[in-house]
Amino acid sequence: MVFLTVRPLLYEGDYAAELIRAEYQEPVFPDTSLLQRNECVPDLGAIASMPKILALDNLSELGLNIFREADGFELDVKPPQSNEELMAIIGDYDGLVVRSGTKVTAEALEKADKLKVIGRAGVGTDNIDKAAATKRGIVVMNVPGGNTLSTCEHAFALLFALCRNVPAAHDSMMEGRWDRKKFNGMEVFGKTLGIVGVGRIGGEVAKRAQAFGMNVLAFDPILNELKAESLGVELVELEDLLRRSDIVSLHAPKTDKTNNMIAADQLKLMKPSALIVNCARGGLVNEADLAEALKNKTIAGAALDVYTSEPFEDNPFIGLDNVVTTPHLAASTDEAQLTVAVDVAKQMVEYIDTGAIVNAVNVPSLDAETRAQLQPLLSLGERLGRFQSQFLEGRPKSIEIAYSGELGVTDTYPVTAAVLTGFLEPMVESVNVVSAPSLLADHGIDFSETRSALKADYAFQISVRVETDQGCHEVAGTLLNSTQPRVCSINGIRVDVELEGRMVVCVNEDKPLTLGRVTSALGEAGVNIANLALGRSAQGASATTVINVDSPVSDAVLETVRQIPNVLHARVVEV
Repeated sequence: MVFLTVRPLLYEGDYAAELIRAEYQEPVFPDTSLLQRNECVPDLGAIASMPKILALDNLSELGLNIFREADGFELDVKPPQSNEELMAIIGDYDGLVVRSGTKVTAEALEKADKLKVIGRAGVGTDNIDKAAATKRGIVVMNVPGGNTLSTCEHAFALLFALCRNVPAAHDSMMEGRWDRKKFNGMEVFGKTLGIVGVGRIGGEVAKRAQAFGMNVLAFDPILNELKAESLGVELVELEDLLRRSDIVSLHAPKTDKTNNMIAADQLKLMKPSALIVNCARGGLVNEADLAEALKNKTIAGAALDVYTSEPFEDNPFIGLDNVVTTPHLAASTDEAQLTVAVDVAKQMVEYIDTGAIVNAVNVPSLDAETRAQLQPLLSLGERLGRFQSQFLEGRPKSIEIAYSGELGVTDTYPVTAAVLTGFLEPMVESVNVVSAPSLLADHGIDFSETRSALKADYAFQISVRVETDQGCHEVAGTLLNSTQPRVCSINGIRVDVELEGRMVVCVNEDKPLTLGRVTSALGEAGVNIANLALGRSAQGASATTVINVDSPVSDAVLETVRQIPNVLHARVVEV
């Protein structure tokens, strides 16, 4: 017998559930079989003695007052700190709250002997070394959604300033000139706006663009057609968007995949009359290539609020008359700064007082004892999700997580949340077990769980089945010796793969010499093979090979593998 359970996003009383309820205006029903609270139980004895908070980067006074009014808290307020300055003082504090002005480095965190929580008064946490914080047991929290409207509005402020030459016209007037003919502008009505990244901010930009009578194209690798239709946007690939758009507005997260996603080759695809706006993250557009494109009139103009270094060093845009720049002002409104400061302060106080974790970006929200018991399953689930995210083809529509056999736990939702987190991590900037369900909902992706009786092959198995616009992909895994994550099947083909590190996953026709040519291509490129597993559906039919490798596989080498006769599909997967 198979039991189907479609979980609610989160349970009654959970902070994230309140956010979801407010956004979608529909009830979130409790599931009493879930963990009772979204809490972690830290060493309360260690955090009970007069916690000290260090607030940097000009936090709103109302946010600071949350700390001042909290019982037993001490607060120090300082301006943005250099790495050396932060290293000298960070060891005195239990909590640190920052905006974007201070970088919290691994080097500084080495000195943070007392620090238990870092709060980011905003969304992006790329100025905080989360891996280093995690290693030291420091919770990193942010405030998702707090800057959404301010960033959206600033994107339009830059867009209109660029279209109507506002900064240059203003300077001309201040110099006593009347250069009316010189500053002829462009209407946005009827123009095509291409939005790269359609999360909260990108979705708000789309709504406002349509109010201005613009046609909206969208590129987002995890936004599906149904969600795109509800937003009134046309979902396209990035190259198509660049070719067709009059204005391109970036709202993608900063990840390894999005770094320099628009460089010289992509800029050449755009119309000579096109404009580009970046209020998202520095580094999405290659700054040197963009400056060269503006000089050569490859595109007509650019408006930028974010940069690879802030304050901006070696600015290549100085002196160009077809660029508008602002010093990372998108979130700098009274309303946004008030919201994020108050919310992050409340979250930090609650954590230090009670151990409750809200909007953490580096740790799941489980109590310590339960997490220790579930750790092998959580690791397996997260790695299966990450594997699927990198292996599948097409845009995801739904995810079904199937549990079979005896897992030793009655509530599988924490494992499901780990799968969803792993699935999203390669594609979004900031995700955890709390935010993963709502991020999936934002992109129109459904998820569900199933439970079934014992399977004959393994004591238990977890399978992750993803339906995309190009078909269905299923990966199943189990634990060897109760601790070691393994892949046991890929799209129904039996394999036995260590779920660790970097892998080349190759689907091919079961023909002689194919496997030898694949391994030779890797060897000739200097890629050492650590392990190899293969399986096939039937003799002469489809085969799947998974090769664990010791070093990176370049795009050129992967393309060589794909060109080998009988190879149907090849991907590099890192877990």
